[in-house]
Amino acid sequence: MIPPIPFSTEILRFLDRHHFDRITPRAALIDMDGTLYDSMPSHTRAWYRLMTEAGVDCTPEEFYLYEGRTGASTINQLFLRAFGREATKEETEALYQRKTEYFRELPPVGPMPGALDMLTVLKETGIQRVLVTGSGQRSLIDRISADFPGMF
Repeated sequence: MIPPIPFSTEILRFLDRHHFDRITPRAALIDMDGTLYDSMPSHTRAWYRLMTEAGVDCTPEEFYLYEGRTGASTINQLFLRAFGREATKEETEALYQRKTEYFRELPPVGPMPGALDMLTVLKETGIQRVLVTGSGQRSLIDRISADFPGMF
């Protein structure tokens, strides 16, 4: 049995407001980038290379702000700022394909320290693990079963 985790003030207020004594989570939504894999530095490098080649004035650090967005959303955000318009569907597909190629050229990213331990604890306590990601990086998605066997 895992010792109870202290609840934040907000959760305590929620419990009180709804007259609950406790909450019993049944599922955990687990993000891939930054939770299971330390992939953001590589995503940042690939995005920066792509968008500077496309003529967008940007910094490598700003791509951390777009973490969690879809590729199309990131491209449109930057196109609106740089060119005053959204990218066409064709531009978006071509640019995201190139970003994926740039990402694959970089050294493979490893699992985040403690990620397997976290998933193991969740599994042992009967909490369903649900992988959620906006990433289209098949190179990472295909590794989930090998790096985290039986967890999803």
